[in-house]
Amino acid sequence: MTNTDLSGVSDDAKALSSFMEEILQRVVNVYATYNMPLPERRYWVMSDPVMDCEQIVVSFIQMYIGSPGDEATEPRRCNDPRSATIHISVTRKVPTVGKSGNPPSPTDIQNGSLAQAYDAWLLLESYRDFDVWETAGAGLGLGVIATIETSEPQGGLQTTVMTVTSAVP
Repeated sequence: MTNTDLSGVSDDAKALSSFMEEILQRVVNVYATYNMPLPERRYWVMSDPVMDCEQIVVSFIQMYIGSPGDEATEPRRCNDPRSATIHISVTRKVPTVGKSGNPPSPTDIQNGSLAQAYDAWLLLESYRDFDVWETAGAGLGLGVIATIETSEPQGGLQTTVMTVTSAVP
């Protein structure tokens, strides 16, 4: 826990933390729409998370001046948008070698991959909710860049990660 008193910080300085919290909530809402269970451990962090249990984590990668995907080859004006690149990681248990040293069966391995396949699909479905930063009914934002990948299973866990670049409101 931090000892720094942040109670007097201006709301204008809270844009990135509000963005991270909103991204996490929007992903949770998409999963609820599809009745897909998510791990109970849910948080956002300003670094790569430790993948030591089942969890969903939104982690900060970088922020820059410009629209999502802009290559900063020219100076930007002070009224240009800010964009952030984040990871949204869903970590789940997967079948492992049993106590007798026998590997999991192909059926167990495939069944264990179902949740990751669903996670990949639902995470990519959620990107639509990251481009609507204006007031309700105002239309789309500046666009989103999103990719999905999965990690190699380690320690009985596997992570599905979506990398997203979106404008920060």
